[in-house]
Amino acid sequence: MTGPGVSRRAGPADRWPTALGLAAVAGAVTVIVLLDREAELFGPAVATMAAIYLAAYGTGRPVSAWPAFVVLSAVVSVLHVLRLSGATTLDPAVGMAGVLLVLWCWLLLRRLFTDVPRFWVQTAGMVVFGALTLLCAAVQPALGTAVAGAAFLAHGAWDMYHFKADKVVNRPWSEFCAVVDAGVGTALIAAALL
Repeated sequence: MTGPGVSRRAGPADRWPTALGLAAVAGAVTVIVLLDREAELFGPAVATMAAIYLAAYGTGRPVSAWPAFVVLSAVVSVLHVLRLSGATTLDPAVGMAGVLLVLWCWLLLRRLFTDVPRFWVQTAGMVVFGALTLLCAAVQPALGTAVAGAAFLAHGAWDMYHFKADKVVNRPWSEFCAVVDAGVGTALIAAALL
């Protein structure tokens, strides 16, 4: 029986963000196992995750986290390719920290600082996750991998906060991202310890 006042039990089709997140974790774990560059590859992802939230917040449309994910993933990928090809010496972690700063300035231009609680929460996320990204690049690789793992786990808590608040990003995004963050963070910490 369905109707007003009767809640529908969530089925497997409602957990598509979790399924998608598990697939992403499987891909990330494959990269971790096959390559020995965890801090270099996953450190910039920490800033990328924070940038997705800033972009969604700046547009005012929570569902925009999904296209922001695609665009910002392309940006960090281009930064990696340019660095690996020798076209630039810019560390992708520094580049993505710069993207965070540009997005934050865009929030200022949009005068979102008047939305005091949410603006400062997003600003805190930018500062913390940006600093963790730069720390990943600044320390030796094993420690950088552990920092990246801890940052992913911290971002998973960030996702759950936003899932509960149902603000800034939509719930499917925060669910997907939390699954990715928990799985990849755990894998990175395990890789750092091995």
